Amino acid sequence: MPRTTEPQARRPDHRNFGGLVTSFLMAPILIILLAPSLIVIPMSFTKIPILSWPPSGFSLEWYIRLLNSPEWLVALRHSLEVAALSTLFAVLLGVPAGVSLALRQWPGKQFVLSLVITPLVVPTIVVAIGMYKIYAWLGLFDWSGLVAAHTMIGVPLVVVTTMSSARQINPVLLRASRSLGAGPVSTFFRVTLPMISPGVVSGAVFAFVSSWDEVVIAKFLSSPTYETAPVRMWAQITERVDPTVAAVSSILFAAALLLMIALMVRERIRR
Repeated sequence: MPRTTEPQARRPDHRNFGGLVTSFLMAPILIILLAPSLIVIPMSFTKIPILSWPPSGFSLEWYIRLLNSPEWLVALRHSLEVAALSTLFAVLLGVPAGVSLALRQWPGKQFVLSLVITPLVVPTIVVAIGMYKIYAWLGLFDWSGLVAAHTMIGVPLVVVTTMSSARQINPVLLRASRSLGAGPVSTFFRVTLPMISPGVVSGAVFAFVSSWDEVVIAKFLSSPTYETAPVRMWAQITERVDPTVAAVSSILFAAALLLMIALMVRERIRR
């Protein structure tokens, strides 16, 4: 007679339970982190000419004023220019540094890494004062000084994300590429760079966002003729407060949020 087997009892999926617990614990943290930014958005649609909570009525007046203001549009353009250029330079400097720090062993590597990530741990006001003194001596102000300063902030972000991706590369693949006749440059662009592209893209997005809404260093290095949007926001808050500032804040927040969402969608598609 054929042996009959009893159906095995279904084991509980502990992964789903762990995911639910993690989501439950993360929800209040996300609310605390995002609430201050999310509150600004409804305040930008108020009817009255002052910032107030809860907002009174609904109006697009402050966005219309923003779009019709040459000063605000120029400031937003300056922010975009500085963020784009500093991100480009941060990627050009940070990717080779991250690959070298992750894949090669050379004397003083840990010391160099600690110097590279210094801008991430030193208080921003300290970095800003140091940059102001050095750039004043070099004559770097306005867009050139801002691009150089924001590049220095973005490089550590690109280095860290690039190192994280580069450490996952199998060294055998690099040796195989060279054994087949590819030089170091060809190996980098055909093998290494495609494999570390997630880290490079993540670092570029973080560098762009950090430059896009940076105000402390920009306040030291900008001038009345070249202001970024966060610097103009700070100036207007000290003079008068109206919902136009909330409208600009909402635009800056939405741009940063869309970049982060695009990054997460890209990573999910890759998987």
